[in-house]
Amino acid sequence: MSLSHFILVRHGETIGNKDGLFYGSTDLPLTETGCRQAANVASYLKNIQIDKIIISKLQRAKQTAEYIRSSENYYYHCDPRLNEMHFGDWEMHHYSEIAARYPADWNSWINDWQHATPTNGESFPQFATRVQEVADELRQKAIETPATRLIVAHKGVLGLLISRWFDLPTKAMWQFPCAQGSYSVAECRDGFMTLAVFNGRSCFTPIV
Repeated sequence: MSLSHFILVRHGETIGNKDGLFYGSTDLPLTETGCRQAANVASYLKNIQIDKIIISKLQRAKQTAEYIRSSENYYYHCDPRLNEMHFGDWEMHHYSEIAARYPADWNSWINDWQHATPTNGESFPQFATRVQEVADELRQKAIETPATRLIVAHKGVLGLLISRWFDLPTKAMWQFPCAQGSYSVAECRDGFMTLAVFNGRSCFTPIV
């Protein structure tokens, strides 16, 4: 039997989170609170042997991973497909401002976000397709090469990864809101996925 673990960590807080802004591709650093959140997650995972680290290309994910990895020489792989959705002209604006500036596009988003496109941004189907590719590849790698893999990414990405691993519809991604300052764990036993921990805030001990 092959057993792999995926440790899923959302990046720590940024000013975009703090101010309640729409943002995805904007490359923001962590706030002081975000750094504390990342350090807390590192303490929860301090006893875990992590074999591989996979992160998005955005600095908030890299900063968070730097707190968690056990050695400065520890290699991690950046995958741009794990980047958060690109919200185009909506980036770094509050939803009320977006609704006023781009009423038609905003209404399309509110009424059918699974098929909508933010103004000059990435459509949700495009976003979902690239995350689906990663989900499929990671599941296959877990079967072929059992390991503990740390994934540091974003709320939308992580929720979508979980929903796709469990063969749920894309809208189920919002049922898995990965919180900052916590970690979640998905287990893969011979390709069968289970959610062992969700938004954990204590030291993790895997069940083998």
